[in-house]
Amino acid sequence: MDLLLTIILFLIAAKIGEEIAERIKMPPVMGELLFGIVIGPSILGIVAPSEFTDMLGSIGIIVLLFLAGMDTDISDLKKSGKPSFLSAIGGVFIPMIFGFAVAYFLGFSKTESIFIGAILTATSVGITVRTLVDMKKLDTSVGMTILGAAVIDDIIGIMILTVLGSLASFSIFGFFGVIGKILLFFALALYLGFKFMPLIMRKVQRFRAPEALLSFSLIFMLGISLLAESIGLAAIIGAFFGGIILHRVSQKEIISEKVYSLGYSLFIPIFFVNIGVETDIEAIPEVGLLALAIILVAVIGKIFGSGIGAKLGGFKYKDSLKIGIGMIPRMEVALIIARTGLKLGIIGESVFSITIVLVMVTTLITPLLLKLAFRE
Repeated sequence: MDLLLTIILFLIAAKIGEEIAERIKMPPVMGELLFGIVIGPSILGIVAPSEFTDMLGSIGIIVLLFLAGMDTDISDLKKSGKPSFLSAIGGVFIPMIFGFAVAYFLGFSKTESIFIGAILTATSVGITVRTLVDMKKLDTSVGMTILGAAVIDDIIGIMILTVLGSLASFSIFGFFGVIGKILLFFALALYLGFKFMPLIMRKVQRFRAPEALLSFSLIFMLGISLLAESIGLAAIIGAFFGGIILHRVSQKEIISEKVYSLGYSLFIPIFFVNIGVETDIEAIPEVGLLALAIILVAVIGKIFGSGIGAKLGGFKYKDSLKIGIGMIPRMEVALIIARTGLKLGIIGESVFSITIVLVMVTTLITPLLLKLAFRE
């Protein structure tokens, strides 16, 4: 199929899907995924996965994580305190351990089981935030704890993805080697970035060339992603840290707005539509038991893990339950981990398709469970 026609079809599917999702008060990404499935080989067969859409989607992941980094304030993480940190730790590692154990018990290899556990780690707090705003509960201690925990567990989830994607074999030496690279990259990138980028951006802002600030920001985003790849890390870890660095520059709002427009008008929607296109829904019924088990582990693991963390952080049982429920939704990081596992040949189409179902189920049930939990 002609490349330009492919882009046109992907963007039409993305925007129609987003519009319908917004109208029924669901995250736009749900519409992108569903319409990707509809136009892909599973239903209509209008488009098929290709290296071209994979390439555009890969840029979409980088832009998405760059924007996530720009929204991350290191000082806010310090303020979020003990309850957020403990909720994040519990909410990442309990579901991961449960997911690994269930997958291994059901016959998957250790490597596959590790990836399945990793898919369950990171929370996507967007649907929770929208629900809490509607209930006027976002500015409560519970709401702020959920926000802080979600940011922390996203960072941990991205680091887990980098470790999994970088290891040829899961040896203990390889594991600590990758962790060491991440910490060294993190320290050097942030130190040099915080020191020099504000000055560089002030100089660039004086350029007379049109959109020089945006162009240099994109050069920086792609450059730091390439640097991360060159030392054996995932490009997205570089993009994420690059975003954190630009959070500190005075031109942050201008840059964020321009990159957001570029990303969400083209690259990011193509990434999520492409995931839908790659999804084989016929593979789901073949693994019904696994699908049910993974969804149950995803829900129970987050409620238990984040809830226990909140309780240890000083919350009462009822508020700990609310925090656990608020951490249930999975979205972007889960999809990225699943796609990485699929591309590496570690997980199969069935697990990838189950991840799509997991995203949809956790997104749909969280608002209902939150409203029940907050009912006095």
